[in-house]
Amino acid sequence: MRDEIPVAGIAEWLRLLLGRRIGFKVVGDSMVPGLLEGERILTDPKAPLSQGDVVLVRHPYKTGVRIIKRLSSIEPDGRLFLEGDNPGASSDSRTFGLISRGDVIGKVISKI
Repeated sequence: MRDEIPVAGIAEWLRLLLGRRIGFKVVGDSMVPGLLEGERILTDPKAPLSQGDVVLVRHPYKTGVRIIKRLSSIEPDGRLFLEGDNPGASSDSRTFGLISRGDVIGKVISKI
């Protein structure tokens, strides 16, 4: 079972105001049921990553496009394999391959 993403508390709102969090609006159904289209999330660009985390990343082939996926595995060379929680509606590493850690914008830590 996937961990549920918590709702942001006052401390996370303050971190957003201080520029320590990045806000993003969910577009699409690739992370249903955990994240629904139109929901807003906060990411922590400095959080350590581990298998199972939900991350906001730059799309490897579409300039300016950001996507939200679950980190399925970290390969020995440091590249990441990402998957959507809703495989039928997801373009992910099964389609575009592994991504670099440098493409990670941040770890999704809460909904707002």
